[in-house]
Amino acid sequence: MALNFSTDLTIDSCEEFIAKLADAPQEDPLYLPVEVSNSHFGGVAAAIQAINTWGRSREYREIIVGGNPADADDLVREVVSKPHKFCASMLSKRITDSNASTDLRPIVNRAASEIIEGQGKSKFGQQRGPLCWFAFVDHSTKGFDKNFYTHPQNEKPQPRQLAQIETVIRSMVNKSIDIMGATKQLAEEDMSHLGRIFFELFMNSHEHGTKDKTRSDWLKPGQRVIYSNGINLPKAAIDKRAQTEKGLSLYLQSQNNQTNRRRFIEISIIDSGLGYYKRWCADQSDQSDQETNDNINHEYSILKRCFTSRQTSSANVNKGHGLPVVMDRLTKLNGFMRVRSGRLSLYRDFVTQPYVPDDPCEFFDWTTEQPAQAELTPMLPVVGVSVTFLIPLEEKQ
Repeated sequence: MALNFSTDLTIDSCEEFIAKLADAPQEDPLYLPVEVSNSHFGGVAAAIQAINTWGRSREYREIIVGGNPADADDLVREVVSKPHKFCASMLSKRITDSNASTDLRPIVNRAASEIIEGQGKSKFGQQRGPLCWFAFVDHSTKGFDKNFYTHPQNEKPQPRQLAQIETVIRSMVNKSIDIMGATKQLAEEDMSHLGRIFFELFMNSHEHGTKDKTRSDWLKPGQRVIYSNGINLPKAAIDKRAQTEKGLSLYLQSQNNQTNRRRFIEISIIDSGLGYYKRWCADQSDQSDQETNDNINHEYSILKRCFTSRQTSSANVNKGHGLPVVMDRLTKLNGFMRVRSGRLSLYRDFVTQPYVPDDPCEFFDWTTEQPAQAELTPMLPVVGVSVTFLIPLEEKQ
């Protein structure tokens, strides 16, 4: 019996899929249907993280692709053009159509290789509508996109500096805004803030989201995705989502002004690493902490430690990479952030909870919308870290 992935890319539907993983037999293939609805905020990121969780928990990793089995080319295009399906294909051992008549994996791998090479020649990566994205297949020979990494001769690839990575995210965001239409580009200062946010998250993912428990070992399979996406919603849709989408409700209400539509840029970075808590445990000399302390509040305290670590002069790379800067810049941009890692699903609205110097970096629980230090909802564990944020945009006059 196949394990069906949702046609709706929403946070809730992806959490439901993760819940099904626990009871599904290891040999059950994953069925990827053709989507029939648009994704909601964080839906693409949640789908990628759900797929990564599936891949890490499964030995067989067989995929069935929905669609017309008579046209293999269309099926392959469908797989490689959607970030979560692309990620599933990179984790899979076998890919078939709904009739199980053809093994599509060799064809998909060739198409994926061409796409990875092509994204390295584009400043905004792969593009589908207002969605622009880069995939990093860390277990392959093509995991180090030249937009983000230098390739010194006879040396390991190295991440590029802030200015270059800021240029890439600028290109992605501008492309998403252009495709969305009728929206002002971000001001130069705002774009600089956004570039710094993304640089810090990218470096954090590179340092902590690609390695196994032993830092000299790269995760195999392992992958990361970054994307920007333009969101253009009528006032009625904002009102509806403010009532139904956990965590986002107060933020959307604060952004629902008198105009008929509201526009946002959504940016996310997702990895398939150990996650904040497991990474921290693996880096300790005594790695028994994870096995002996399953308190959800302790897990939250470790996540906060990752976000507060570089408020001091510490240069220990095991402590994170400038995550307080992310919160500071999101405050300047009136942003919203969601974090999913381990058993935690958290958010922070930087309009109502702006970052201040020596901020304790507290979050809110996504499910209850209560301060996390007071009430936490233990979620089913997921693979890696997913950080997604929203930035409001202005309509062209």
